[in-house]
Amino acid sequence: MKHLLTAGLLLLGLAQSAQAEKSMEQLAQEMSNPLAQIWNLSFQNNYTKIKASESIGAVTAHGEDYINTTLFQPVLPIPLDNGMTAFARPVITYINAPTTVALKPNNPTDITAFGEDREAKFGDLILPMGVGVVKVKGWSYGGGLTFIFPTSQHEVAASHEYQVGPTALALYANDSWTVGTHIQHWWGVAGDSKFDDTQKSANHTDMQYFIIYNLPHAWQLRASPHITVNWNAPTDNKLSLPLAFGVGKMIKIGPMPVQLMAEYQQDVIIPEYVESEKTLMVQANFIIKNPFGEL
Repeated sequence: MKHLLTAGLLLLGLAQSAQAEKSMEQLAQEMSNPLAQIWNLSFQNNYTKIKASESIGAVTAHGEDYINTTLFQPVLPIPLDNGMTAFARPVITYINAPTTVALKPNNPTDITAFGEDREAKFGDLILPMGVGVVKVKGWSYGGGLTFIFPTSQHEVAASHEYQVGPTALALYANDSWTVGTHIQHWWGVAGDSKFDDTQKSANHTDMQYFIIYNLPHAWQLRASPHITVNWNAPTDNKLSLPLAFGVGKMIKIGPMPVQLMAEYQQDVIIPEYVESEKTLMVQANFIIKNPFGEL
C-alpha cells in the first residue's frame, strides 16, 4: 500500500509538471505574436561589430569598431471587443557609440559610427501604436502610426528630427510555426534646435521579419532581424539586409514567467561604406499580469 501511495504521488507530481510545462509552451507560443494580449517588460541588448575601409565625407575610416545598444520596451496591450487589441510599444534606447567619425542616423536602432572617442547616452524614443486583430492560431494583423521623438543627447546617435509614419503587422501562427513581419516607415516632419537645415529630412523604413519554430519544453528556434532602407541614400546604399539564427526558452523565476532569447545576425546586403556587420542580440521578457485580460 505504501508503494502504491508513493507511485500515485509520483504520477501526480509528473502530471502537475507536465501541465506546468504545457502552460509554459503555450505562453512561449503566444509571446511569439507581437499583438498578443500579454503584458511584459522587455530588455534587449545589441552588440554590433562593424568593419570599415571607406571614405566618410572628408575622413577615411579604417579598422573595426562596435556599437552597444540597450533597448527597454514595456508592452502593455489593452484588449478590445471582437478579438481586437490596442497596442502602444514605446522603445527607450541607450547607446554606447563612437562620436568622432560618424554617419548621422535616422533610426536610433540602426547607427553606423567609427572613431576613438565614445559616449554613452540615451537615444531617440520610438513609439509605434495602433489596433489589431489577434488570434492564437491563424492570421493576426494590425496597423497604426509610428513616431520617433528627438530625445537623444548623444553627439552621433541623434536624429534631431521629429518623425512620423505608418506601421503595420501581419503574421500567421499554428502549433509549430509563427511567421510574420512588422513594418514601420518614418518621414521627418520637424527638426529640433540642433537640426541641420542642409540635411535631408528623414525618409526610411524598418521591416522586422520573424520566423519562429516551437520545440518541446518551451524551447524555440527563431530569427527576428531588422531590414532597413534609407530612401535618401544613393541607389546602391539604401538597403541593409541581415540573416539571423537564434534560440529562445521560457522559464520561471519564482512565480514570474521569463522569456530568454539570444540571436546572431549577419548582414548579407550592406551599404558600401561597411565591409561587414554582425550583431549579437540577447533579450529577456518579464511577463506580468494584464489587469484587463488573461496572463
